[in-house]
Amino acid sequence: MPVYIRKNVNFTPPSLDRIPLEDEDDYITDPDQLKDPLPQPYRMIDKVLGQLVEEVWDIVESRENERLEEGRKVRPPRHENTKSLEYLRKCGCMTDSGDGLYMFIGHSKGIIVIDANTQEKVTLWEEDRVDLQYIRAHIIAPNVYLLVSIDDMGFSRLHAFSGDKLYLLKHLNEHQMPLSTRQSSRTSLQLIDKNNAVEIKPKIFLNFCHYPESRDIWLEIHKLPRESWVTELDNIKAKLQKKEEPKQEVKEVKEEESTETAEPVEGTDGEKSESQSQIQQSQSNEDTAGVKFSQPSLVFKLKQPPQVSGNLSSSVYSTCQKVDSGEVIGTGQNHVLSTTQIELRKEVFDHLHENLLEYAPKDDTVDNIQDVNFHFLNAGKMIPLGLENPANLTIPTTVAVWWKDSTHVMHYSLLKTPGKDETKPDMVWPFTAKITSSAVSDETSLMIIGLVDGNIVLWDRYLGIQRGVINISDNSCIDTLLFLDPSICPQEMTEYPPYSTRTTSYLLVLCRNGAMYAVLMGAGGTQAEPICLSPQIEESGEQFSKVETVRGLPDLILTVLQNGNVQIRDVLQGKVLCEMKVPDTHEIMSPWDPVVAIGNTGQTLYLRVIEREPTETDETTTDASTPQGTVLVYPLNTFNTLETFFNRKRDSIPLSVHTTVDKRVDALMKERIAMQAFRKDRMQERWNCFKEEIWTILQYKEQAARKAEEREVYEYQHVRVFDVKS
Repeated sequence: MPVYIRKNVNFTPPSLDRIPLEDEDDYITDPDQLKDPLPQPYRMIDKVLGQLVEEVWDIVESRENERLEEGRKVRPPRHENTKSLEYLRKCGCMTDSGDGLYMFIGHSKGIIVIDANTQEKVTLWEEDRVDLQYIRAHIIAPNVYLLVSIDDMGFSRLHAFSGDKLYLLKHLNEHQMPLSTRQSSRTSLQLIDKNNAVEIKPKIFLNFCHYPESRDIWLEIHKLPRESWVTELDNIKAKLQKKEEPKQEVKEVKEEESTETAEPVEGTDGEKSESQSQIQQSQSNEDTAGVKFSQPSLVFKLKQPPQVSGNLSSSVYSTCQKVDSGEVIGTGQNHVLSTTQIELRKEVFDHLHENLLEYAPKDDTVDNIQDVNFHFLNAGKMIPLGLENPANLTIPTTVAVWWKDSTHVMHYSLLKTPGKDETKPDMVWPFTAKITSSAVSDETSLMIIGLVDGNIVLWDRYLGIQRGVINISDNSCIDTLLFLDPSICPQEMTEYPPYSTRTTSYLLVLCRNGAMYAVLMGAGGTQAEPICLSPQIEESGEQFSKVETVRGLPDLILTVLQNGNVQIRDVLQGKVLCEMKVPDTHEIMSPWDPVVAIGNTGQTLYLRVIEREPTETDETTTDASTPQGTVLVYPLNTFNTLETFFNRKRDSIPLSVHTTVDKRVDALMKERIAMQAFRKDRMQERWNCFKEEIWTILQYKEQAARKAEEREVYEYQHVRVFDVKS
């Protein structure tokens, strides 16, 4: 087969697009490598080892830089504890009495009351299988305290402490959640001072025996017979005193006889003290065992609102009957859209944005139980129910409720008697984003709402105005909100009304990313930019697990980090003033949920710690039992860094000055009477001005008449008419 080959054909070079780029690995800087290149696979091994050395060197450099930065930091002073309470090894929660006299400790067998100054036991209440995880105390009368507690099984109890004795008042939910049928439960309580009300927040339980797939959640509000309890406690104390008088005389006689006849025995002081405490405990249990108290009454039960669904009405008439009139803002439950229309709108939306939905965050398929948050509120202009009665001006008349992942805050009146079927809100506050946190001031005149988009909204409930909306963070949601004492911030005194009105308040805002801000908000909105107390935290161990104000010291806040550091900070500067030093053999129990409290009006700090788990390198053999714990006591009033704050005195400043209409009218009338002489002078000046103005007007009038007389008059004898057609 003939083949035609062209002769004398030059080589055609490839195009520039096809020329391969130079490989950096093939570029040799050392001429000796031309003679001795490494063969495979040694060349690959050398490349991997070189890359590994570079990565290790980068890690060494980063650690060295971190070590240098850590060394440049100014560390706050660390203070050691002065006392260790060994008898509180199984402490699960603790709280202050409110007046700084006592500390109430919840442990694995009940409640222990200790003196806040001497840390000595006052009394205790014990019951088997009661491991308390939550406890709060409120003052309901002089030297009478109401305790609210929740154990690990979800049972809640009300106790009263009076006359160095604890009394069990009520089991709030022992009949509603039997132990044999309840597998999982979570209950939270909140009591409001200056009011006969207690909240259960929320009552959540899964009943797998009778209703395998049921999930019920609701909010109960009870009215407590506070006055009846105080009277009953006084009667009980009077009866106990009569019984103890003859016993005390017999006891003194026996002690005198025993001191004369008995010989001292060494090493028995501890046994005597323990036996005496056990005898006192048995006597107190016998005295308070058969006592019956008045029972609380249920105000109403609030269930979780259903999700927005389609209208199931069969006709247009019935649909229009269920639709809201639109006069007030509602929750959006009553509308005219059917289920088919809602599904069709969703399909159209998914079709139009199909290319973008794949980048949207996926919804959580786990059906989490909803949580509920609430606040008791006093009467205000927004819900005037109760303002006509002067007795209701200082007690809460409204409860504000918002559920997790909700965009509405619903207000319910406590003065109404709701129906049996449902309880409708008296007012609804809608927001553009999901609510993540909320807080109210002490007198409930101000309410702050934190949203998931990083905005906060401040409402003045009494005046019925919105003080302002401010963006705190663009990349994190609001996690915690706290109202600070108004005495630490400069107050803005308004010109009108005539009386001085303090319209400025400080807010402490904590974001989910760890950033902390102090915000100054006034009547006209924000008065200044947010003050950054702590920047965004990237390391997980530096995140805040607890932030709370210090009672009695408004300039300080207590912060606990997830790495176990307990700090006292300046609330306006964010500076760490001091840290609590824990012994090397111990560590903080559950730093993400620490057991810490400040008592004695800010002078003493109590911290629960446990022994460190032994490592493999320890030579000593240890038992496999759970590590023992203790409560460390830190005297804050002896710390040098906090001395200036203890010496600084601040007067209490209420956010609202006049809370009644009568006081407002009286203030206006006083100003009116005081301005009477000033008004007379103004009236005289005004009459003098009137004379000058009248004289000026007359001059203008005469001048206009004179000009009119001098003006020439033109008279027309004939008017010529033009023809348009011509």
